[in-house]
Amino acid sequence: MIFRPLGALALIMAFLAASGAPVFSQTPLPFDELGAGPKAVAMGQAFAAVADDGSSAYYNPAGLGQIRTPFSVSLGYQYAKPRIKVKFDQEPVMNPYLGRSEFNQTEDFSTRGLYVAVVSNFADVSAFRDSPISNRLALGFTLFTNLPEINQFDNPQRPQDPYVFKYNERWSLLSFALSGAVRITDWLFLGGGILPRVDSLQDTRGSWITLNGALDPNDPSQGFRMNLVQTTKINVSPIAGLFVRPPLGFLEGRLSLGVCYRGELWGFYGTGPTGVDVVIERPGQDPIVIFKDPGGRTVDFIGYTPAQITGGLAFAPFEGFLASFDLTWKRYSEFHFFWDIPPIDVVKGTQVEHPFRDVWVPRVGLRYAFHPGFEGKKTSRIREIALMAGYYREPSPVPDMSGTMNILDADQNVASGGVGILYDATWTGCVKLEAFFQIHVFERNRIENDRDPLFGPVTVSGEVYNLGAALSIVY
Repeated sequence: MIFRPLGALALIMAFLAASGAPVFSQTPLPFDELGAGPKAVAMGQAFAAVADDGSSAYYNPAGLGQIRTPFSVSLGYQYAKPRIKVKFDQEPVMNPYLGRSEFNQTEDFSTRGLYVAVVSNFADVSAFRDSPISNRLALGFTLFTNLPEINQFDNPQRPQDPYVFKYNERWSLLSFALSGAVRITDWLFLGGGILPRVDSLQDTRGSWITLNGALDPNDPSQGFRMNLVQTTKINVSPIAGLFVRPPLGFLEGRLSLGVCYRGELWGFYGTGPTGVDVVIERPGQDPIVIFKDPGGRTVDFIGYTPAQITGGLAFAPFEGFLASFDLTWKRYSEFHFFWDIPPIDVVKGTQVEHPFRDVWVPRVGLRYAFHPGFEGKKTSRIREIALMAGYYREPSPVPDMSGTMNILDADQNVASGGVGILYDATWTGCVKLEAFFQIHVFERNRIENDRDPLFGPVTVSGEVYNLGAALSIVY
């Protein structure tokens, strides 16, 4: 069989570019909260020292260098459903965003979409095999795109309004990690890549109400007018990784180490004045200004993923069994709220910054693979069945919110499991089917709010259910 991996890569990229509507906004990654790829998610995202499939483009780019295949592609589907409960002890000040026991009661906060990952190791591509440089290189990417592509987010009307800042991924239309790796020796690999971000900047140059339109029963806008200018900016955040398989006696082939850095990501949607003028329109002439509202300016800051460093260790004490351990530091102290401001508090009548805490996230993943020994004509081609499980605990970075702001979160325990089936195919190298299930359980968090002039005590709890599957073809 003659196979051209670069041509196939171009075909897949063309398909993705042609499917669906244009992507107008990408903001911080569902990868960080929900994971990337069935195997990594099933193993609790303890993947920095495993990094042996396309999701390595995100978890540790250096791991791409150990994946020996001219071309591998994974296509899958992922669905996540938050069930975050917010309970108020007393009736809060009226606001359209408030008054719900569950945030999905009137809106669908679920995330659903297409997962894609591609890997090509140039050492296994005939066109590059004989080059002393290119045969040390590997390239891969992983992406997730929301389907349907609906860009939607909730912007609290006041800084005090309660706001859950995680798990609403409806505005993350396209999450993408593009990475490469170089093999230094047979046991040392370096990698790097980018996390591109596309910001849709909707600049509100002006907003006003015309008395003519307000009094016109045929004007569906009731006289409301806006002058909008939309532009798009592309920014990137870096990824860098190190992957080591120490050639040390008994540990050779059993132990691997990984380190990865991922840069900070954030996103903006629009900027513009907050005031609304009142005018009388005159055809062919400047309008008469009845009231000029000086207002202010706002920035809709709709997402934040902190810079983070992960160190990992994976150990295979006997054939078929793998245990992996990661420890991730997340720099949440740089978090900014809506309107691109840090969290605030009021102490003795003075407004002060109230930054988030940096957090440490320990993770563990387990995998056991075995040959089932089936004897049927078709089932005998099943080379491997793998069972996977994982767990991590992520403390909340949000400090005490008993003051003027109500950014809601809680410590969470995350457990996951999955299964993988590897099948020998005559028309290609092999086909792999993997599926996972993950549950995030929020520990009950009660906020007394004893210094909040608008809201009484608030309790946060709930779960997030996350599941998916992917089919991989490995040539």
